[in-house]
Amino acid sequence: MSSSTSAAEMRLEPGHPFPLGAHPGDNGCNFAIFSPQATRVLLCFFDDQDQPWGEPLPLHRTGDIWHGYVPDLVPQTRYGYRAEGEFKPGLGALFNPNKVLLDPYAVALSGPFEPNRSLYAHDASDLTCLKPCPMDSAALVPKGLTPAADDFDWQNSRAPKTPWPDTVIYEAHVKGFSQLNPAVPEHLRGTYLGFAHEASVAHLQSLGVTAVQLMPCFAFMSEPRLPNLGLTNYWGYNPVSFFAPDPRYAVDDAVTEFKTLVRALHQAGIEVIMDVVYNHTAESDLLGPCVSQKGLHGPWFYRHQQGDFSHFIDNTGCGNSVNLHEEVTLQLVMDSLRHWLQTYRVDGFRFDLAAALGREEWDFSSRAAFFMACNQDPVIRHSKLIAEPWDIGRGGYQLGNFPANWYECNDRFRDTLRRFWRADMGVMPELANVLMGSRDVLNKNAHSSSTSLNYVTYHDGFTLHDLVSYNDRHNAANQERNLDGHGNNLSFNWGSEGDTDDGNILAHRQQIKRNMLATLLLSQGAVHLLGGDELNRTQQGNNNAYCQDNEISWVHWDQKDGPFQRFIAQCISIRQSSTLFRNLVFDAPAHSNAPVTTDAVHWYRNDGYAMEIRDWQNPHTRCLGILLSTDIRNPAINLHRCEEYYLLMLNSGGHDCTFTLPANPHSGWKVEFDTARNEGLRPEQTERIRRDYELKPHSLVLLSRCDPYTE
Repeated sequence: MSSSTSAAEMRLEPGHPFPLGAHPGDNGCNFAIFSPQATRVLLCFFDDQDQPWGEPLPLHRTGDIWHGYVPDLVPQTRYGYRAEGEFKPGLGALFNPNKVLLDPYAVALSGPFEPNRSLYAHDASDLTCLKPCPMDSAALVPKGLTPAADDFDWQNSRAPKTPWPDTVIYEAHVKGFSQLNPAVPEHLRGTYLGFAHEASVAHLQSLGVTAVQLMPCFAFMSEPRLPNLGLTNYWGYNPVSFFAPDPRYAVDDAVTEFKTLVRALHQAGIEVIMDVVYNHTAESDLLGPCVSQKGLHGPWFYRHQQGDFSHFIDNTGCGNSVNLHEEVTLQLVMDSLRHWLQTYRVDGFRFDLAAALGREEWDFSSRAAFFMACNQDPVIRHSKLIAEPWDIGRGGYQLGNFPANWYECNDRFRDTLRRFWRADMGVMPELANVLMGSRDVLNKNAHSSSTSLNYVTYHDGFTLHDLVSYNDRHNAANQERNLDGHGNNLSFNWGSEGDTDDGNILAHRQQIKRNMLATLLLSQGAVHLLGGDELNRTQQGNNNAYCQDNEISWVHWDQKDGPFQRFIAQCISIRQSSTLFRNLVFDAPAHSNAPVTTDAVHWYRNDGYAMEIRDWQNPHTRCLGILLSTDIRNPAINLHRCEEYYLLMLNSGGHDCTFTLPANPHSGWKVEFDTARNEGLRPEQTERIRRDYELKPHSLVLLSRCDPYTE
């Protein structure tokens, strides 16, 4: 440990109670931490081998804040806290001075968190009567690092500020994305810098995605049971810090390297959206580890049963629920959001189990304090905000009930597309609804675009390849007797469970995948893609690979630049070429009906006539045509007056279907692509189509306006 003062000479001045955290200034650093029930809080420093450096310094107290200023303290000094007070679990008091606690506002860590016995405030060897654990945790708990000057060179990079309707999100795991990519230098694979490498960025650009959604980058810790099984928390949905990037993905300096990642993507015109977990922490319930909040101010930070602080309320399935109904907790989360937006210049957030963040004393409210705070904040309100619109608590499913500027992960879209392309019966009315953005629940203003974030696959579930390869989950590697993960995946293996050498089955699976992604990319609302799907990534039937930090989860690159990747890039390009696919604005009467009734959208049977009520209600209807154009009341007569128009034809049935074109302009129609032909890629020569088109079984075809001068 290098410093301008020796350990023996260290002294503590009163400093200031705000802002919370460690903040450098005047060749020293001010420390402030919230702990209302503590009787004393000690600031502790450590050298690079985690040995105590100097004597612990007792902080001054102002109200519920403990604070002090240490002169002549260099940046990157390791620090933590020891909090003294009563050990009364029933009152939420778990004070144990043997435990070094992480500053909740620490912006950088000395290393990754790993579970071990010393991290418990109570004696885990005897649960019959909880008593303090005598083990000292200093040697095994990561420390906060005092901040360094923010002199990062952003190289004049600018946030892309992509409009929501134009947004195509690519979800990826920092490690898994580049871990096996041979184009990334070996020492950078699986890191922030590996993600920022030109080979990684070039791949994203080749697809045409506009944003990357990074799976959790907050510093996290595995659940204690996983190491005993030889497993680890790979996904990272178990945070210990809301301010510090996880050191696991760093070559040297996580703070600088995460900024480098953001800068590289911004220079490529790609936004960065963080998947953030504010609904729970790795401290779990009363018997879980005690590494930060629980040892400082647990009754303020976590939800408890009224009058019993030993009984944690669990709306998340992870042992605890963060209490944003409490002012000091809300302040911490808001400070964290601003930290990532201002320090790292990220563009937005996807909130895990966001319904938990909108709970007041008990139930969800669309006007909860958290939402109102976000919407009035001059920094946060201009970022992209995405809700996973549920938790597991009472009344936890809240799709459509988030504020108007929030987009919501639309599981109805996912399930409907899966059912339709599996050829389930009676899906057609809901299909029409979700294709137009599920405006029955996700049109929050009288005259606006849909706030639906459409997806077919997400990290928690089957990959796209597995969705068409497995009827059942195969999660044995998780060592939970194959009982974990969702049991109703709406998947279909098309003739063989898992891997097969049958060429017909393999070809058909690829066609169904093309159908799903084409439908997704040509639907109203924003779009979410699961990273690796373009490379035919498989998890071997595992639909809950949260604990598989290995080749089950990592992206394989052997099919890079293959036809399926090119097909997806083609669909994204078509989507971005016309507002008809991404930004139709319907007035209130139009979106109050399902299917949407408007002069911009016309629905047709395969005989060329408009769909009628009996057609929508017929459970055997499996063929549908959708004409998108500028407003026109009678396409059969006036379609030629439109500058652009498209006919999307879908056949989920198992037989050929002759589709009579509902309008036949003089110049005819041009085939953009047919998922049953040429691997879904554009024909090399323009095909001029008139009157009829023969749809193959389980296929999707897109026709467009044909230039009258094209031969």
